[in-house]
Amino acid sequence: MIFKNPAILYGLLFLIVPIIVHLFQLRRFTKVPFTNVAFLKPLITQTRKSRQLKKWLTLLARMAAIACIVLAFAQPFIPGSEVATREKESAIYLDNSYSMQASGSKGELYKTAVTELLDKLPNNQKINLFTNDNTFKDVTKQEIANDLLSSGYSSQSLSYEQIQLKANSLLNDKNKRKELVIISDFQKNIESFPDTISGLKRELVFLESQDSNNISIDTAFISNRTVESIEISVTVSSDQAIDKPVTVSLDNNGTLVSKTSLDLSKNSNTAVFNYASAESLNGRIYLEDSSLSFDNELFITNNNERKIKVLAVNQVDGDFLKRIYTADEFEFTAVKARDLNFNLLKDHNLVILNELNNISGNLAQEMNTYLRNGGHLVIIPALEQSGYDAINQVQSADDISETEKRITEINFNHPLLKGVFNKRVSNFQYPKVNSSANNIAALNPVLKYEDGTSFLYQKNNIYQFTAPLNDTNSNFKNSPLIVPVLYNMGRNSLPVAQLYYNTGTSNMIAIPASISNDEILQLSNDTQSIIPQQRAFDSFVLLEINDELKEAGNYDVSKKDELITALSFNTNRFENELNYFTSSELGGKNISYSIEDLVYKLGEEEGILSLWKYFVMGALFFLICELLILKFLK
Repeated sequence: MIFKNPAILYGLLFLIVPIIVHLFQLRRFTKVPFTNVAFLKPLITQTRKSRQLKKWLTLLARMAAIACIVLAFAQPFIPGSEVATREKESAIYLDNSYSMQASGSKGELYKTAVTELLDKLPNNQKINLFTNDNTFKDVTKQEIANDLLSSGYSSQSLSYEQIQLKANSLLNDKNKRKELVIISDFQKNIESFPDTISGLKRELVFLESQDSNNISIDTAFISNRTVESIEISVTVSSDQAIDKPVTVSLDNNGTLVSKTSLDLSKNSNTAVFNYASAESLNGRIYLEDSSLSFDNELFITNNNERKIKVLAVNQVDGDFLKRIYTADEFEFTAVKARDLNFNLLKDHNLVILNELNNISGNLAQEMNTYLRNGGHLVIIPALEQSGYDAINQVQSADDISETEKRITEINFNHPLLKGVFNKRVSNFQYPKVNSSANNIAALNPVLKYEDGTSFLYQKNNIYQFTAPLNDTNSNFKNSPLIVPVLYNMGRNSLPVAQLYYNTGTSNMIAIPASISNDEILQLSNDTQSIIPQQRAFDSFVLLEINDELKEAGNYDVSKKDELITALSFNTNRFENELNYFTSSELGGKNISYSIEDLVYKLGEEEGILSLWKYFVMGALFFLICELLILKFLK
């Protein structure tokens, strides 16, 4: 038993008052002789015994009444648990990722969670609540009700480690115990669920999905392109085999263009759509499915694609470059070093200096201007060279090593190689060089020698090899690495619009437009309009779009009222996997299966049993006992 006001217990000292009154009575009795009293003596003895009993019972009743009154004012209570007496600071994470679109017993998991939170939380309780894209600190449920009811799903998703770290940063009162409530479907996107951070109590609300199968449009890509038509392949999958065919449709500007049926008896299949190359596509691919809805449609756009211009300035044979930069995607031009017209530079997105022995002062000046205007440069050095250091940020290779080296290390995370390999390989047929620049250890290497120095590295818009690629010096041209490396150099030099991009990720997109200093490009559709970060160059505007776009859809890119092009954005598909942690994988304890269960559980743990009213009743009881003793006990 714990007292809310323990200082009042000093009032128990007043128990001495009735004791003093009873032990030191002010009234004294005197004996008066009287005749013929022999027959009264037994009666007098009996009356005195009864009076003594009456006095002691009255004393006990009064002392008990006073004690009960004092204890009632001290407000005693019994806590529901060991931590119930400590002040608490709470943070609630409400998962609003797209996997929460799944259906539970009461409807969509996220919408059910919002409704129960607003219904079950105490009206005046201050909480810290955060989702994947919003944070509310020290608020009551009335203050955030409209925001929660109107909020949608987020393409961004916090990891379980990030959730705990963010909660820990929100709960910064060291004098209070910290509690984190995670409301989620606990999609299994990592191998094991992380342990609780020290000093943070974690409660899990496991919202279970009742969906057992989900049909998804996974991706779309151009599988074939001719002068007359473009073929788009669409991959569709399901978690379980489906006997009935699934209809997949393609709209263009809201008009149905084509539909086809797919057999998903083997869980996945590919649909193919054809449309005329001369026609712009502002499309939506869709199907019908009762499970997750965000992956039932895929937005795509395909305008008359601008080809990337590549200029190769050759001192040696450059035929291998022509085989990589093919006419379907690139406009490739090759010139001899002595025939180079400097006016060609500004019209190309990528320039390759292929083993030039000498860089003249004029060429270096033109290259520096070209780089400042957003151009990209590839340097394949010659063994005997001069003038390269006149180009800004280019490292001269004056010190040559004639030691044979193998190219053994691949930077799989570099943009040139990201997504090229299905798995990280460590043992392959290593290409080699006979001579190379000596000991260049770059900050952003792409490929490295076995001694840790760089064979190929990137510095801003410059890709620099440290060894010649001619057949005499190296067999790198015969390596499977050369195609993705040089191809992606070309693709990255002008990030032309793709069929679609994913929301919630960083996207660099080159728009073929020219704007003045006071003009901007904006993205808009019927529901959203944004002005992204942008940089203007001579022939294009580079847009940088991060997490500004919240909804999937087709967006117009415009300058004032002039439509420039269109772009498509879709929600990443990793949220559609119906794979969840089990209760045992989550730790097996501190798990509730609804917000109502959690509120009841926390109420039991943190509840207190107040005893003051029982002591008030006790005081009244003993006072009544005193009255009855005084009245009826003779």
